[in-house]
Amino acid sequence: MNAFAARVANWLANEVLVKHLVKNKSFQNMALRTHLKVEKTKEAFKQTAENVVDGVPQQVVGGGRKGKFMEPPVGGFTGFRSAFWKEVKNDFGGGPPGAG
Repeated sequence: MNAFAARVANWLANEVLVKHLVKNKSFQNMALRTHLKVEKTKEAFKQTAENVVDGVPQQVVGGGRKGKFMEPPVGGFTGFRSAFWKEVKNDFGGGPPGAG
């Protein structure tokens, strides 16, 4: 019975609180300002992401077809391993152990 009373009290408090907040002009203004701020921030992030993508040089394979990179990325551990050893080779003149 105690859990039932707690649920009823919780429901009643939520009903009263929500109805009062809906009628409260200050709460409405705060909610509107928050919404507008979130939308403005989302738009700023979207614009920043577009600027970053536009700033990345696109290296294309012969024929100049847009969107074709010189080397397609390889996923998973195999892709990581090959990219890692390629960087090691480029940076230090080394390579995979035993490669020479």
